[in-house]
Amino acid sequence: MNQVSRPAFISVLMPVYNAERYLRKAVDSILAQTCRDFELIAIDDGSSDRSKEILDSYAGRDKRVRVISRPNTGIVGALNDGLAAATGEFIARMDADDIATPGRFSEQLVYLQAHPECIGLGTAVKVIDSSGNVVDEHAPATSHEAIEAALLRGNGGALYHPTAMFRTAAIRAVNGYDPAFCKAEDLDLYLRLSHTGQLANLPTVGLKYRHHLKSTNFVHRQKQTELIVKILARERALRNLPDVAAPLSGHSDLPLSRLHARWACTALAHGTRPTAIRHGLAGVLRGLADRECWRALAYVLTAPRPQA
Repeated sequence: MNQVSRPAFISVLMPVYNAERYLRKAVDSILAQTCRDFELIAIDDGSSDRSKEILDSYAGRDKRVRVISRPNTGIVGALNDGLAAATGEFIARMDADDIATPGRFSEQLVYLQAHPECIGLGTAVKVIDSSGNVVDEHAPATSHEAIEAALLRGNGGALYHPTAMFRTAAIRAVNGYDPAFCKAEDLDLYLRLSHTGQLANLPTVGLKYRHHLKSTNFVHRQKQTELIVKILARERALRNLPDVAAPLSGHSDLPLSRLHARWACTALAHGTRPTAIRHGLAGVLRGLADRECWRALAYVLTAPRPQA
């Protein structure tokens, strides 16, 4: 592990597991930040591909990159190991398959310095597919009240985890990530933090957020939903709120054919027509008998592209 000579202002925690396909773009986007005062703590969680080799090559060239190698136990253990090693006043999250915008850290620091009551801050995102093409854009609510209300309905996306920047003292004060809620660790952490300070989102895009079929939201949806139900029961009881019948649904609840159809339509507005057509065709191929998929394809082939 590389050693840093002084505490970094920001400690970036990036868990890595078999991420070689996207890893270089993720790391490059952090090293290209306009804010230069940070350490990137990359936690290799027992990868069996070339992820560790790639990370070591960056650490050999840039002293801000620190690599922790550990046996595979999952994202929560990796994040807590990174949190224990962090030296910064702020913790910034990053995933190994996403791409941060160059000004993300600078914009978040400006806000956090101006709002000492805020202990967790996210951003808007552009959603990209496995090829890196923009298929959608999401701008979550910016106020603490609206974020907390969404969290209490089970919407962990009220603050996109890989966009988050936390005050290190605040996240340590609630004992970091809870291994009991791996796969829904972000929702659990946000709700525990919401008892101690304010959460917020910037309206500007800070991340290209990659959705692909190996994402947790797709692969582990049933387990994730079970955990969300438990978290909501705990938190709503603490606040004397009635139970909710079920957590909010997301894109991962859709059949893959409908997901491609949705991306086709949103890509026409936020991406490019070729990307929209590609997802429209994918939707039809996966759902040949689904009229909605055919309608989405017809729409992206014929509709004028919406004005920005």
